[in-house]
Amino acid sequence: MKPLLALLLAVGIGFVSYKYVYPPFGAYFGIDKPTPKVVVVDKPVVLEMPKVKVKRQPEPGPKPEPKVEMPVVAAPPPPPPPPPPKPKADEFVPPTFAPIEEVTKNWTMVSKSVFPRQVKISKDIEVKSQIGATKIAAGGMAYAISQDGAELIMAPSPESSFRGRLGIDDTNIKEIVIAAYEGYKTRTIDVARQAFEAKKMAAKNPKAAVTKAGPVADTKPEKSADGTFAVLLDSMKSGEVTEIKPENIKKWGDVTREKAEKDSFWAVTVTFEATTPFGKFEQDAQAQIKNGRVTKWIYTGSGEIVP
Repeated sequence: MKPLLALLLAVGIGFVSYKYVYPPFGAYFGIDKPTPKVVVVDKPVVLEMPKVKVKRQPEPGPKPEPKVEMPVVAAPPPPPPPPPPKPKADEFVPPTFAPIEEVTKNWTMVSKSVFPRQVKISKDIEVKSQIGATKIAAGGMAYAISQDGAELIMAPSPESSFRGRLGIDDTNIKEIVIAAYEGYKTRTIDVARQAFEAKKMAAKNPKAAVTKAGPVADTKPEKSADGTFAVLLDSMKSGEVTEIKPENIKKWGDVTREKAEKDSFWAVTVTFEATTPFGKFEQDAQAQIKNGRVTKWIYTGSGEIVP
């Protein structure tokens, strides 16, 4: 309590001294009482703040609706073609053939039976031999002797010793082979159709297809235990037929007695594998036998002679 009273007393003495005692002493000693400096301003000073351009943000528009991505659905594959209608029991079904590209292995293995073959060339070619060389101009004719992959071995003639190479596409060999293949297919279908019609007729009227003959001088060929006929094997071995060989026969038929143009004979039908420029195909042939020997080999149905 005492310190507080002393503090209040000191403050009061200081105020009285500054108010009443300091002015006379200041005037005596030339000390002025400090007075606050008053600044008179004629006009009010306006401080201009620098203008700051505020870039106005565009008002946000409506939010776009989120795109809904539809799943990509692959188009369904086209339906497979309907299967061909099954042929009737009495309907002819033509044989099927492989495409020519498959038969020739994409034109890299044309059958050797096609050569030698005269072809037209579309590119100049130089053929050589041990004694020199010669040229065959484009547009001319030359002989394709054989094939080596995608190239043909060319010569001026089949007997010439001059040889050259030419791309298979630089000749018309494809056109020749395709035309021959189409002709072969047509003939094969015709033979198969005739054979079908003959069997169909025989089934309806067996007597019309096989005529029983009376007593004859020649004896009936006997079938061996392995299913073959010795008289047919002898005919093949002697070269009377070259297209049919024992190892190519797939099926041996039975002996029948037949008559054609007032001539009676024994007949045996065989199924063999024929080798053609376009592959191997099974065909039927008939051996006509009289007096213990084969007199004729024919294709069944067409009646053409088997070479």
